[in-house]
Amino acid sequence: MQLGMNPNEVHRWHMSMNIDAVDWVSLPNVIGMSQYADGGIVGSKPYCASGNYINKMGDYCKNCRYEPRRAAGDGACPFSTLYWDFLDRHSERLRLNSRMTFQLRHLARKSNGEMRAIRAKAANLKTDDVANALL
Repeated sequence: MQLGMNPNEVHRWHMSMNIDAVDWVSLPNVIGMSQYADGGIVGSKPYCASGNYINKMGDYCKNCRYEPRRAAGDGACPFSTLYWDFLDRHSERLRLNSRMTFQLRHLARKSNGEMRAIRAKAANLKTDDVANALL
């Protein structure tokens, strides 16, 4: 979702990678919940997270070379970069969701320069090589 992958392609990948995957379970979970591509029918808000949130929720970042609070520049966490880029790309649609008010307020506080840097870093992360490595 944060990479901007085609939700149908993500579903097809999920079905091919899991021997016990069945459409009636996987389709709503992948399209609706993990990709938020059903407009909020299954999930009430997008399930996306910044590196900072991931860091707070566990010890995944303990030995990581990236800084979870950074979204651009040297050492920026790819999850944080893609999180802010996702919110920026979908901010108009997400404004209709009252559960996204807090996140969108934080997005609005980012300077134009910071958002340009985030968009540029996100574009680099979305190259085929990087996207394929993450999948």
